[in-house]
Amino acid sequence: MRRSLANYLVTLVLSAAALAPVMGQPADQLPMYGGHDRSSDPIVRAADEKLIEDSTRQYGSREKASMAFVGNGFAYYGRGDLANAMRRFNQAWLLDANNPEVYFGFAVVLHDKGKHCDSSAQFEKAASFGRYVQGMLPDAARVIVLCAIEDKSLTEEARLALFARSDTLYIEALSKEPSKGYVYASRASALFWRGNYSASWEAVKQARLNGGRIPEKFLRMLGEKLSEPK
Repeated sequence: MRRSLANYLVTLVLSAAALAPVMGQPADQLPMYGGHDRSSDPIVRAADEKLIEDSTRQYGSREKASMAFVGNGFAYYGRGDLANAMRRFNQAWLLDANNPEVYFGFAVVLHDKGKHCDSSAQFEKAASFGRYVQGMLPDAARVIVLCAIEDKSLTEEARLALFARSDTLYIEALSKEPSKGYVYASRASALFWRGNYSASWEAVKQARLNGGRIPEKFLRMLGEKLSEPK
């Protein structure tokens, strides 16, 4: 039986959390530790080396260990514990910086913190590895729309380009994702934020036909903008 991650991560968590803040935040609460040079601190460097050594021994390789930490990070995320989720995703990155699911993890935490453009950048990084990750494409497509709306410095041309990028990702998601209902539900949300309420209702319809779950709160918001077509 595998021992808990917590059994051999205590030293790392305590030392990493004590790092000098980067941009006013603890380094372990920023993707990739905020670019902090972890080798410059002997305590942190030793903790990192121990993490890599112990987890590689336990899981057989750094890549497998990274995936285990990603899974642990999403478990924390699912419980709404964004701080521990970000810590685990950072540790997963430390083990394997070429793991696209690490950047997916960074993206979802940043999304929940309301940092949509930062989240979008992490989604794009994850996509750059060219590996299909279930659930990532519709999430990325939705966040791109939120970023386009949030960033007031964008030109109209740049904003439309982001909308087009979102559309492309949704098309790709529908060709790859096993849960079409989830894709359509996400699409309905993205279209709502773009102000295309009739198309949003059509996406709601498709989501329902494909077993997707639509929050009642969203349906009320959409209904206030445009009554559901009969």
